[in-house]
Amino acid sequence: MTSTTTDGEHAPHDEWASMDGWARLAATLKFVHHGHASRSVEELVHLVGAQKAGARVIERVEQKLAEHNIGHLPTKLPNDSTRQVLLYSSDGAKGLSYIIRLIHELATDGPAASENATVHQLDSLLKAVTSVHTALDQNEARARRTATGRS
Repeated sequence: MTSTTTDGEHAPHDEWASMDGWARLAATLKFVHHGHASRSVEELVHLVGAQKAGARVIERVEQKLAEHNIGHLPTKLPNDSTRQVLLYSSDGAKGLSYIIRLIHELATDGPAASENATVHQLDSLLKAVTSVHTALDQNEARARRTATGRS
């Protein structure tokens, strides 16, 4: 049974049901896992309808990932089905998936004119993350001192 909203649009769960496995993976990465998650090579191999991770199957998996704006690390997927790989939403412009994409670009691209800008962007983002962690650590220490009656 399909449900529609008052304006005739399909409800979100209907859209989910109509997605193929790759579109679901992309949506899950983007909206559920904050842009990144690990998956086994075996799971990805099954998404292309194969049983074993041979060279051609891995090529198809990498092609499907690219078609759905999903990046992966390592940059070359292993043939070992038991291995885990890091997947990330490569179309995101924020969050950790963006940082992962910048690292991936630096690791895989040869020297280019835009490399300095990428290094600067990544450095700025990492400094911001570090300052947030430092502030959290300081707040934690302050809370511990307050709880024990010291200031």
